[in-house]
Amino acid sequence: MSTTVIISMATIGAILLTLIPTYIISYKTKKSETTTMSDWAIADRSLPIYVVVGTQFATAMGGGVLVGQVGICATSGVGYILYGVMAACPFLLLTTIAKWLRKNNFVTVPDIIGKFTNDNKVIKVFAGIMSLIVPFGWFSSQLTAFATIYSILTGMDYALLIIVFAFMSLLFVMPAGLKTVAWTDFIFACFMCVCCIACLFQITSMGGGLGQIVANLNAQDPNLLNFSGSLKHNIGFTTAILWIFSVLPGGMTNQCYYQRICAIDDDKKVNKSLLITALTILLVVAWTVYMGTSIRSINPDAGNNATAWFMGQLPVPFMAIFAALIVATMMSTASSGAQTTVTNITHDIVPVFVPRMDDKRMLKLSRILTLVLVFVGIFVALVVPNIMTQIVATYAFSAATLGCPVFVSYAFRKKNIITTPGIAAGMIGGVVGVAAGMIFKAPISYAAVGMGVSLVAMLVVCALTRNKDVVVLED
Repeated sequence: MSTTVIISMATIGAILLTLIPTYIISYKTKKSETTTMSDWAIADRSLPIYVVVGTQFATAMGGGVLVGQVGICATSGVGYILYGVMAACPFLLLTTIAKWLRKNNFVTVPDIIGKFTNDNKVIKVFAGIMSLIVPFGWFSSQLTAFATIYSILTGMDYALLIIVFAFMSLLFVMPAGLKTVAWTDFIFACFMCVCCIACLFQITSMGGGLGQIVANLNAQDPNLLNFSGSLKHNIGFTTAILWIFSVLPGGMTNQCYYQRICAIDDDKKVNKSLLITALTILLVVAWTVYMGTSIRSINPDAGNNATAWFMGQLPVPFMAIFAALIVATMMSTASSGAQTTVTNITHDIVPVFVPRMDDKRMLKLSRILTLVLVFVGIFVALVVPNIMTQIVATYAFSAATLGCPVFVSYAFRKKNIITTPGIAAGMIGGVVGVAAGMIFKAPISYAAVGMGVSLVAMLVVCALTRNKDVVVLED
């Protein structure tokens, strides 16, 4: 049996083992005739804490961790832990507003901004667009990542792989939106944990034990195992600043995370779920650093191809399982991105133009839009030459546009300061700031430039319009 067949069978097996519970959940939902937009958007606020943690973890992990980030760690060393801290911090910071989010029954980020602007339609549509660009970027990037890896492993056509993966993601979203996406994410997360632990044992054995791995790394480059040295010499402070001003605010305004906060079945467990998720993110980054540096100790030339090199050293059965692991991480991120993008459209944008659409019609529209999204994602994945560059840009625009209007408004919600024109100015300032930073090649992160402009614009306009359109919210 050829390697291509074995890898394909392992991948299909992983997909089927997650689809079975997905359709069981869907069947139960249809049988009780309770499929609603609440199911689609926030799983009808019925997810147990372990599922919420699993889906947050699986969504945040993505295929980039197993492929791109292991390669980064092979060249940069332990300084990459800073990225993990920045990726985990949003979950810690969201604990400050999580209970407030639940109490107000929010579903999306534009819901929050709508609360502070008396549901201004123009602002809410703008917020909806800026919220969906990140999850849509996630969806498209997973298509290209899957096709890149599997075309190398199996020799199959790149474009065909993009199309196959895109339509596979439909199978996880269509039954009941977030309700089925979250449960399959949880199963994927369990599979990821088992495979990642197995990889640790495998790479340690290949490297001759922990002591030999450390000795090899010190001989190659002492900075690899020194946090400050790795950060200064291998990563660079410019990149470190970029992480701080893109990963952190990007996570704090990520629509996918907000939906899962709103989906948990018990308000009292929201913060606990976020803290556990932050811990799991840190553990994943620690795993990534260990895998990357261990591969480097064995093959100093592995570089950004560290994961591909590691897979090439594995016995075929183990290689097939690892390939299925990559598919699991990519599929969880892709399905979450697709579901969240459609939720932003149907919950925040469509009602502005077609008010009072009944639940049944909206659910049908959600499924139609998911199908449309697949075709658009395939087109973008095939046409855009460097989609990761576009992903970084979407993070910057989204964070700069939404960050201050959400968190500054929350901080001053009782102070008679926040106004609708002020929030509008903050959002426009975020877009202008990021665009200016990109055009004029600012020496600091253009996400930081955008957030700075957004903050100043929002506070100045709020002060100028304070007596005209102030929004005061009580807890």
